[in-house]
Amino acid sequence: MESALSVKFKQSFHHKPTPKISLKPPIITSNLQIKHPQTKPNPIIQTLKLTAKTIILSAVVFSNIQTHPALADPVTLTEPEPVSEPGNDTHLPDFLDSNPEAIDAIKKLLEQKLEAGEDAESLELLKKLVSAQPENQEFRFLMARLLNEMGEVEPAREALEEILAKNPLSFEALFENALIMDSCGEGEKVIKRLESALEVAKIENKEKEARDVRLIIAQVQFLQKNVDEALKSYDELLSEDPNDFRPYFCKGMIYSLIDKSDEAKVEFAKYRELSPKKFEVEGYIRTPLSRMKLFGSDEQN
Repeated sequence: MESALSVKFKQSFHHKPTPKISLKPPIITSNLQIKHPQTKPNPIIQTLKLTAKTIILSAVVFSNIQTHPALADPVTLTEPEPVSEPGNDTHLPDFLDSNPEAIDAIKKLLEQKLEAGEDAESLELLKKLVSAQPENQEFRFLMARLLNEMGEVEPAREALEEILAKNPLSFEALFENALIMDSCGEGEKVIKRLESALEVAKIENKEKEARDVRLIIAQVQFLQKNVDEALKSYDELLSEDPNDFRPYFCKGMIYSLIDKSDEAKVEFAKYRELSPKKFEVEGYIRTPLSRMKLFGSDEQN
């Protein structure tokens, strides 16, 4: 059941609520289910964290939209024809590597399993894809997200660390890892980890990646209830690039949460002015991972 805040936001920020299944680079939704059996969650804190995770999700969506401005047309999913495979799984990577149609069949089946919420079966298919294409970080990241939703926190972290070992500035892996670390009570380590990534970006003169890391830091500050620091961080980002619509959206969400509706309207108006006209955020931030996945193919539009 949606909170009064989410309903209020949904009414004031009109985007189509129905997500589209699409074989494009990953845009992963936020529905974290990390369990802490030793403590009873405070509903107010849980609401705050859920909203913060929604804000963090928005940056991932926005980052992917900037790189891939158009989503593919919806894919009609049909049960793929059985693909004959060798009986021994040790030969599976070689078999799949030499049979692109087998990869496509597994991907289509994976979409169906994910759509149906069959997480265990989806995980097995993802493991096959990761084994067959170990350099494809999209499959590995999707596996990490699925593991996290299933409550398998440590395997999820291991998968994310494998991604970050090859690409320390992976936006999706950094933000997902930050969420998990914070949920596991590693609040101080989160910022240090992100600051290390920021230093790497500066040393390598990667301005876009440095800015993205700073955006994640701001979002984590809000997640940790440092609202003033988060707003200050967003303002600094906007002073450097007033055309980046992501901070406007994030600030609007924060102002909505703390009942500053007038300020929120100003931020959302600026966001709408600058954001891609066809971008539909509502479906992506409302749909749980078990019901919607977007992952990439080798094709680029």
